[in-house]
Amino acid sequence: MRGASAHCLVHNHVPSHDRGLQYRNAHEGSYTNRTGGSTTMLMRWTMVATMMLVLAACGGGASVALDAPREVSAPTAVGAAPIVALRGDGVRATAWVSAEGGGDQGVLHVQVGDSGAIGVLADSLGPIEPHGEAPPKLAWARDGSLGALYAVGKLVPGRRFPASALRFARSTDGGRTWGAPVTVADSALFASYNFHALHAAADGRLYAAWLDGRHGKSAAYIARSDDGGATWGRNVRVDMGESCPCCRTALASGADGTLYLAWRSVLPGSVRDIVVARSTDGGGTWSAPVRVHADGWVYDGCPHAGPALAVDADGTLHATWWTGKDGRAGVWYAQSRDRGRSFAAPVAMGVASASRPAHAQLALGDGGAVVVAWDDGTVKLPRVVVRTSRDGGATFGDAVTASDPQVAAQFPVLGVHARALTLVWAEQSAVAAAHAEHARPNMKDPAARMPLPRVGETRVMLRTGALQ
Repeated sequence: MRGASAHCLVHNHVPSHDRGLQYRNAHEGSYTNRTGGSTTMLMRWTMVATMMLVLAACGGGASVALDAPREVSAPTAVGAAPIVALRGDGVRATAWVSAEGGGDQGVLHVQVGDSGAIGVLADSLGPIEPHGEAPPKLAWARDGSLGALYAVGKLVPGRRFPASALRFARSTDGGRTWGAPVTVADSALFASYNFHALHAAADGRLYAAWLDGRHGKSAAYIARSDDGGATWGRNVRVDMGESCPCCRTALASGADGTLYLAWRSVLPGSVRDIVVARSTDGGGTWSAPVRVHADGWVYDGCPHAGPALAVDADGTLHATWWTGKDGRAGVWYAQSRDRGRSFAAPVAMGVASASRPAHAQLALGDGGAVVVAWDDGTVKLPRVVVRTSRDGGATFGDAVTASDPQVAAQFPVLGVHARALTLVWAEQSAVAAAHAEHARPNMKDPAARMPLPRVGETRVMLRTGALQ
């Protein structure tokens, strides 16, 4: 396997590395993305992308042919926290959170296909959070229904951070209308439930995982539904150890029914590495978590950067993640051929001496295709990059840039069906990104209070194409 320290870029402009990047403390992490991209910039980038349909790897490796980017959140003016889910036949559901005036009263907008009616999911408990690291999650069930898992935010007097409720809703008409939401957590209605994952297993069961603070320190929890999300079973604490409180969880299952859950753990000495646990009884009991790799990243905070998982037809477990380890900071990939008991040596997907937190995503396709996408944190202005493998992850082509390198593009999400690719992300202008960074409250100040997340002026972009 080979890594890459240099990126193959669509544009000649390569932003310089920022060697002085600092990691964000968990209490300084942003809930929002605010954008302000201009129509002129979008038109210019669309023309460039149309002329450069094939993003080939510099070293002759795998490539992907993409169409021009389009703004899927245009009907709602703004949009944040994108997510995508592909049905078994390849039908795509795309969702984002929008709010009037870019405010904090978020509702979920869902569109199936390229021209379907946009359905709206609102919750009577309060606003749906537009959190980039913890967006609403979608999953197509075996019966053809579409499920959504999301967090509802609430300001509580005396509480420094908003409380949240973990909710699930179901649509039987392709996202156009939604049934009454139900609560997944079996403790207090509003507490610390977030950074969730939703998975529809092949046997028809639905699984929801999240980080839960009901016993003080954050921990990984899971619940199962056997009736399409109408009801949820008891909440199971997967591991008695502490989890990093603001990094998303990830779920996947194999053809043999083995269920996998990944999260960022807090190990002795404040080491913040990614671990995976497995269950062979439908989430009732779990193995001891195994480190995907001993990064040994020591940090007293949370980077807002969780892992991604996928299982292929042969039962190989694929994982990708970000680490802030000095000298090898960035995105990595590894795989396990023994059901998560051990992992092979990792592959450097995009690393440098320092990196802002990146939000890595992973998807599998036909013929041994493995696709990894992330928002590159090794440069001053984050951009969405993709690397592809056509041999099951043994080798990867060089990274190619899918977003306009002159805007701040973050929180990509992936969908692959056969060899068709969907890539969605949120973006904002460089000026807006700098303003948003400056406007974050300093939660190291004991008197500071975190407001509800805002949508801002973020927009959601989409590109589709084919793996070569």
